[in-house]
Parts: sequence; structure tokens; C-alpha cells
Amino acid sequence: MTFVAQPYERFADDLLTALTGGMVREEHRFVGMVELYSLASPGAIAQTVKVFGQRNNAFALFEGGIDYEYKGDEGVIVWKENGRQPDDQSYFYVNYYVREGRRRLTDRNPGSVTTTLAEAFAREFAVLHKQMEMIYQSAFVDLAAGSSLDHVAALLALERKDAKFANGEVLFKRPTPADGDITVPAGTLVSTDQGQNFETTDKRTLRRGQLSVVVPIRAQVEGPAGRVEASAIKNINRPIFGVESVINEGATFFATEKESDEELRRRIKGTLERAGKSTLNAIKFSLIEEIPGINEGNVQVSESAEISGKVEVKFGLGGAVDADLVRRIEESIFNSRAAGIRVVHNLPTRSKPEAAQGATAGITREEVVEHFNQRGEPQAAIHLPQDVLSKMAEGVLNLQIEVLLRLTEPNLSASQKENIEDDVRARVVDHIEALPMGADLIYNKLLGRIVEPEAVSDGILLIRTAPIAGAPAGEAWKANLATDGRKAKVETSRLFVGLMGEAIFIDVKVTLEEKPQQQGAATITPQIETAINDAIKGALTAAPDKLSQADLRATIGTAIANTNLQFVTDNAVVINAEYEESGRLLNNADEVPIEEHQVLELRNVSIEVRGELDG
Repeated sequence: MTFVAQPYERFADDLLTALTGGMVREEHRFVGMVELYSLASPGAIAQTVKVFGQRNNAFALFEGGIDYEYKGDEGVIVWKENGRQPDDQSYFYVNYYVREGRRRLTDRNPGSVTTTLAEAFAREFAVLHKQMEMIYQSAFVDLAAGSSLDHVAALLALERKDAKFANGEVLFKRPTPADGDITVPAGTLVSTDQGQNFETTDKRTLRRGQLSVVVPIRAQVEGPAGRVEASAIKNINRPIFGVESVINEGATFFATEKESDEELRRRIKGTLERAGKSTLNAIKFSLIEEIPGINEGNVQVSESAEISGKVEVKFGLGGAVDADLVRRIEESIFNSRAAGIRVVHNLPTRSKPEAAQGATAGITREEVVEHFNQRGEPQAAIHLPQDVLSKMAEGVLNLQIEVLLRLTEPNLSASQKENIEDDVRARVVDHIEALPMGADLIYNKLLGRIVEPEAVSDGILLIRTAPIAGAPAGEAWKANLATDGRKAKVETSRLFVGLMGEAIFIDVKVTLEEKPQQQGAATITPQIETAINDAIKGALTAAPDKLSQADLRATIGTAIANTNLQFVTDNAVVINAEYEESGRLLNNADEVPIEEHQVLELRNVSIEVRGELDG
């Protein structure tokens, strides 16, 4: 039920009725048409009964004999089936005069003292009611305006953009005309290579057959940082299926007007839609809105009845499902699910095997259980051996901290990722510096500070003692650490912050030749090709901290041992590697080093056979 202001005429009539001895605003709650609503005072004069209330969220004066009927013998109001009725569960009010009773004031004529007095008060009541209605409406996004809308936006940490924020336009493009429409929603983020972020201020649709659409944008930060030259905006922070690129054909500029109420409403609604991760519909509607071809009829999202926190998504897409579609579906599910919720689907998975994920698979349940005893209580803080403490400066506990992050937005520029890593690095230093002398380092508190930013969705934290006198760093812990009366400290050189699962893309070229004095033709059969590919994949999976050319050659050599092929003399096995985050390239490398947060991904295998193959 909403609050609805009543008009001046209604207040004037109420006051005149009250002053002249009538019953005013007798309250009844509408609970159904079949109910009988009895008046509090018997003997009401039928011609004086007036009923008013709320209908369709607006004030309504109901008509006797059409909308309702007053039965004087029973003293009840009966609502007619074909008439207008109040909103369900809303209150309606009845004014009337009774036959008995002496009235001290009786003059209701215009211009009389009674009428003039009632009208004066009625005006004040009507103004106050209208103000109350404005206050009520100011709490809703669709109804609030001006400064009231600014207060609603502040609940989501949003501010109205003004002339201090640069504006502009970008062109979303695709290479060929498509059969369907592509929607670019308001709030879509685009950025430059240097990390300046802009967001679209209105929804635009790339219609069937069109190759591009112009969308207005506004800088996310105020000041000169939002002023960029033409062609500087090149990145779509969250890819839109079917849209290949984005470009600003003109430089951004500073507007002379503030963001309108309608533009701010769209931003508020977009923020709420993206923040809704607590229901099954949050996953369902994200899939429908973000993945073309998915609709209400071919997706079902349900919560598992057997396992708490498990959600099952079933697709009825039909036909072949390519790896790119599965990737986009999994990204949409990951971005829309709530933390701690496991989502499974019935499509062929693109995820890496557990063995290949290594340390980037996150903290497993078994690892967590290690830090709890049989009663389910946390283990006591770990105390370092005295021989380790004795080698440190008096009163100081030097630590080495390693943090691996998983980001909420996967497609960020290098500078944006560096900013997030710097923020996490500062949080770790601030937390440890704030610990009092002798206070234990609580693992979960520090991990909580690390994953607190919205840009971080998950993290792994490893705590070690800093290397002493050239000795390697100590054992890594995922547990509380006792400081034994010392002050915990970490130097920036001993604080590593990186991203989980940085891919190292591996390209392998294998060059073979026919074995001498071999009977028959030397050919690459599908079986040999499969055996070589499996051998290379096995070597990548088994590689501990490096992938060496010698190990890979030995593994491939075993796969071709019983064939009529052998390695050529020079460059039989060539390894090229590209690091995803840093862009580092290793060509014809003897070995590829692998850090704990990195994962090998086989991108391409090329097999070449030299010499005559027909005899």
C-alpha cells in the first residue's frame, strides 16, 4: 500500500462535516467485496454518506449506488460487483451525519464563518499532505527527482555526474551483419590502454544488419583524467557477444550540464541489476541478457535439494555447443553467482583438469580441514622454533607474504590490474603495521582485508618467515601465527602479490624424419599424431617448476619409439612460450620457468616430417 495525498476539497468537506456534528473519516480496511462493513454509529442518514479512499494507487471518491450501497436497516456498506472498489488491503473512509444529536454549528453555506474556518485549515492540511506524498515518493528510484534522487543514489555509493566529468561518444562495431539485435546496456564499461574508464550513459541496440552503433559515454572519474584524444578508447571491459571492437572517433570533452534524473536512474538500476547475486534469478537473467540464444524456454536454474549451496543450471540448446559459447556462459555464471555458491551446468566443460590447475585451483576443502581439529575448532596459533627466532633482530618477527588474487572482472587492462595489486599490497602492509607488539597474526583477518575490495573475488594467502642469512624462506602456512611477544613486520621486497592462474601459452614444433633402412613409407598416422599430442600434454601437466626442452624431447621420443620416425639432428623440438599477463616471450627456449601462480596451456602443436615418405 502506498501513501497518496488527498485533495484540498476532501479536507474542507471533512472539517465542515466535523464542525457541524457529523462523523468524519471512519476507517475501514478493504478485505474483499463480499464483506459487510458496519458503521460505528447507528442511524446514519443515507443521503449524507460519503466514501473515499485509494484505488490504483491514487485518491478516489466512490459514488453511492454505483460503486457501493448503504443499507440503512443494517447500517452497513456493501460494495457492488460491477463498481469501482478500493485497492486490496487498503483503507477507505466514511463521512456521514446521524439522525440523533444536537448540532451547535449548522451553516455549511459558502462564505459562512464555519466554511471559511474549515477552508483555511483545509488548505494547510492539503499542502502538508502533498509534501508528505513528495517525501514518500523521494524514497523510490522511479519517483524521486533532483536532490532526493541524489540521496537514493548515495545508498549505492553513486554520485550525479556534473560538468567535472568528461563526456563523449564511442562506436561499437562488428565485422559482418548478423541476424539478431545486440543490446549495449547502460553502464557498459569501456577503457583506454592506460586504464581510464568510461561508462555508457544510455542503452543502445545494434539492429539486425547494422555494423555499428554510436553510444554516449561519460568518464568514471572527474577532472582532466577523463579527457582523452580520438581513438584512445579501445577496450570493452566486459565483452559483448557479437561486438568486435569499440573506438571513440572524437576526443572526449567536458559537458556544460549535469547528469539528468533519467540518466542517473538508469545508472542506479544498472548497478542494482549487476549487484543482484543472491537469488537464482540473478544467474538466470544474467544468462538471458548476456548470452544471445538463451531465453526462458531453454534454461532452467534450480537449487540442489541434497547439497546446500549448490545450484544446477540446465540448458536445452540443441545442436553442437562450441567452446566459445561454453566460455561465455561460464563467465556469466561466475559474475552473477553469490560468493560461496557452487554452480554446475550440463554443457561440455571447458575447465582445465584438476591436475593441470595446480596451485591456482584455490584452497581445497582438504586444505581447510587441515587447520581444524576433530571438534571443529581452529587450531592454536603456530609458534616458530626458537632457533629461527634467535636469528632475527630482537623484538621483530620478519615475514614473507605471498598473495594470489582472482579478479571479479577478468578483462582489465594491465594498468588496472597493477592498481588492484598495489591496493592489496598496501592493505597487507597496513594490517601488519597496525598489529600491536606481541599480537598474533590472525590468518582470516588478513585474508579478509585482501578480498575486501569489490574488484577481488577470491584470494590465496601464504605466510612464511623471511629468509635469514641467505637461507631459503621457511615453510608456508595458511594458519594463525604467534608472534611470541615480537612485532610482526613485512618488507615490500618480501611481499609478493600476483594473479591466480596466469596462463603461459606453449607452442611446440616437432620435426621428424624417416629412420634409415626402414621398410615401408614414413607417414604421420592419426595414431602417431595423437600419441605425440598426448605425450606433450602429459609433460605439461607433470612439469613442476619448469618445462625443459630435454624433458619434452624425452617424452616425445618414447611416443615415437616403435614407429618408423626419428628426430632430425637440429632443433627437433622447439618450444615457444608467451606469458599472458606480462606479455613476455620465450622463443626456442631451453626451459620455461613456472611460478606457483602460473599454469601451462598448450596452444599449438606443429609436426613436420622431412624427406621422402613413399619408400
